[in-house]
Amino acid sequence: MWVLIVVLILVCVYLGYAYGKKGFPFGQGKWQAVQLISGDVYYGHLKTFPCCKLTEVYFLQQIPAQEEEGKTSTQLVPLNNLFFRPENTMHLEKSQILWWADLTKDSRIVKTIEVGI
Repeated sequence: MWVLIVVLILVCVYLGYAYGKKGFPFGQGKWQAVQLISGDVYYGHLKTFPCCKLTEVYFLQQIPAQEEEGKTSTQLVPLNNLFFRPENTMHLEKSQILWWADLTKDSRIVKTIEVGI
């Protein structure tokens, strides 16, 4: 009986330590795409327990092309590059998330983030 209690305590300590780390068993540091019901799509690391939190947040932004008028290009921008300099973390209401999906390592979004913007 005591062995079981000690094992449960050790598991709880490990999970408490590992929570939020890239190696946490329930997230493994994967990149996710998250679409909100507003239509906005964000990219980052999604944690859903105990609340929804997206870290290392990026989004796509349309910018006017300088060489051709009327044309735009798309740029991947970190959330903390906005003019009001927020932290690079978003706390999300679960009811506002339409869907999310894991991105593969060969995703253009992941490759762009890993190369460094």
